[in-house]
Amino acid sequence: MSQEIVEETVENTEVIEQEVQSTQNESITKEETEVDPIEVAVQERLAQMKSNMDRMVKERDIALKKAAEIEQQQKQEKLKRLEEEGKIQEALEMKLAEADAKLKVYEEENTRLNRDNIVNSALSSLDFRNDRSRQLAYRDIVDELTRNEDGSWVHKSGISIQDYIASYSKNEENNFLFKVKPNSGTGAVSPTGAPNTTEKKSISQMTTDEVLAMAAKGQLGSFNY
Repeated sequence: MSQEIVEETVENTEVIEQEVQSTQNESITKEETEVDPIEVAVQERLAQMKSNMDRMVKERDIALKKAAEIEQQQKQEKLKRLEEEGKIQEALEMKLAEADAKLKVYEEENTRLNRDNIVNSALSSLDFRNDRSRQLAYRDIVDELTRNEDGSWVHKSGISIQDYIASYSKNEENNFLFKVKPNSGTGAVSPTGAPNTTEKKSISQMTTDEVLAMAAKGQLGSFNY
């Protein structure tokens, strides 16, 4: 009698395990079926781009560090030689130059941090798909920035960082970085419009709206400043 109970219990357990496994398989199959192929492609593209950029940054940092170490060693050897030869004035001038160089590095680092604060503040209002999308946008935007005569960070065209980021977010080529907005349901199709036959103008002749539009399309490089 006891053996029959054990066998029945084992049999029931196997049935339950089979049902659980079947349910899990159905769940996995359902999830795989519901995966958006566009989302998968976007994620794969972002992952590959991030991997490549991370690798290049790492290689650059290693090369820069090695070069800096060699340069510092050469400076120390020269400074020691000057002091041994009694050339105190030259040694002092060399030390002063090195101190000025370090100060310049600190100032540039402070300026870079100020730039990052402005960029990150503007990006915080945008709805990215994920953190990798945000990092990609950040790199794209920073690469287009420069410092004006006042030392302030602006876009290469001269417009502010905030205005450039606003144009960047509206550029259709960057749509894959942001979450899809709900469809209005109107079914309307935006017209493609006629080809642009307007004569090219220099940046100084363009209005602010025209500059923003060109920046968003990445066409500023073809215009005269």
